[in-house]
Amino acid sequence: MPPPRVWVLDDSSVENEAIRRVLTPTCRVETFTDGAALLEALGREHGLLPEVLVLDWYLPGMSGLEVCRFVRSGTTTSLIPVLLLTVNTRADDVVEALAAGANDYVFKPFRPVELEARVLALARLERQRRQLLEDERARRMLAEGTLTEVQAAEERAWRSELRFRLAARATRDAVWEWDPRTDTVDWTSGLHELFGHVSTNIRDTRDWWAERLHPEDRDRVVRGLRLAVASETHEWQDTYRFQRGDGTWAHVVDRCHIVRDGDNQAVQVVGAMQDVTEWQQTEAERLRLLAEVHAQADFERQLIGIVSHDLRNPLGAITLAASLLAQRPDADDRQQRNVQRILRAAERATRMIRDLLDFTRARQGRGLPIYPRAMDLHEVVHAALDELQAAWPERRIVSDYQGSGAGAWDPDRVAQVLGNLVGNAMQYSPPDTVVRVIARGEDTGIVLEVHNAGLPIPGDLQSRIFEPLERGVERPEDRGVRSIGLGLYIVRSIVVAHGGTVEARSTQEHGTTFTVRLPRQPPVALAPQQDDDDDQAAG
Repeated sequence: MPPPRVWVLDDSSVENEAIRRVLTPTCRVETFTDGAALLEALGREHGLLPEVLVLDWYLPGMSGLEVCRFVRSGTTTSLIPVLLLTVNTRADDVVEALAAGANDYVFKPFRPVELEARVLALARLERQRRQLLEDERARRMLAEGTLTEVQAAEERAWRSELRFRLAARATRDAVWEWDPRTDTVDWTSGLHELFGHVSTNIRDTRDWWAERLHPEDRDRVVRGLRLAVASETHEWQDTYRFQRGDGTWAHVVDRCHIVRDGDNQAVQVVGAMQDVTEWQQTEAERLRLLAEVHAQADFERQLIGIVSHDLRNPLGAITLAASLLAQRPDADDRQQRNVQRILRAAERATRMIRDLLDFTRARQGRGLPIYPRAMDLHEVVHAALDELQAAWPERRIVSDYQGSGAGAWDPDRVAQVLGNLVGNAMQYSPPDTVVRVIARGEDTGIVLEVHNAGLPIPGDLQSRIFEPLERGVERPEDRGVRSIGLGLYIVRSIVVAHGGTVEARSTQEHGTTFTVRLPRQPPVALAPQQDDDDDQAAG
């Protein structure tokens, strides 16, 4: 049996490659960077549809959530399992993803072993579903008389035996077939291999199965299956505890397909019991650890927010006092130099506090507030670069403006993005090199590029450079002036709030370029929002 066919959608080539490396040993992986291209490919494939779709939530243009909704609305694609990758950990976001049609989700940054396990689990369920549909088609062909009576009997017996053996071997499930008319059950060897029941002790009746259901589950499960068979549905699924041969209890997911005759009466029920005990225990432990991590992270974020807020008052007093000292006419050169040193240190501390407050807001799930208004981005970039050039008089900044800069953005946040990116470029490049900034208007949005000729970002760091507390190549001369490592994380948060993307390309030959892509209008859901006084003060 060939490996499962998995399609991955992520606008970042680095993320796509990371996911491919995780899944390639067990899956056939095809990657896409654009939602529209993936949907177009789904329309062309027909019989070669993927068995699992892995979609990133945040994408330029059509988001992963929108792609999921399109997939669910298609006639041939509505049942393809979808796994969403997301940095959102709030319960409301998870509910929104599942309501849009996602079957499962994995939080970023993902753990490779968890991503692989969840993709394979979805692929296994999809293969079982497709196999059951194929079996039903074959049975309908038999019922319509396309084969002779003898051929039909031989075909049915052969298919039944082959299905049981191959399915049990491939999925390691206990596959069963029940005839409601005679109440006989045919089990595969999986019942012994998975649950340790001796073959001689297994009876071919449904009562034998029901007797081994946990007393707290028995009435619910038996009644549910009976009602499904008596109704017109073709599918049944339940989760319950099943007694092993040694008396212990296994947690089981049981799924079946109900085959009906022309009068809609159930003539055959084919199902598979999957032991999910280990998965449930792992999931429970994962949720427990996740709750601990979230509790610790919440405490740390609240602490950062409180400390950052309380530090602004004394810093404001220091800045005010130093500014008054700088205006004294009797201050000599040495005193003026000391005052300027105090003002620069206070300004650096103020930027750190602003970064900490932005980090706290972004991590608390509220996102960074933006206040878009009609503006010319070229003008904002030009003004921001003038300020940066004044702050770095010994360095050279070269800018280039192309196309239209008209659109709606938050000018303060755009200047903050540019300040962080140009500041990084200054810090991590030789003092005799040029920092280049390009603002380029395109049909659907605008592109900002900031390039420096410094040492390249190591390859293993490029995929996580936008995470908190990550920095580029450390130089000895930077040790006294390094930031706290939140600048690029905040850059990404601001860009995402505008509905855009940011990526880094870095090589020894071409240096390092950060590219920001912004739509000309922010998403409606991320339009100007109200925030508290702290947010206004921190911006």
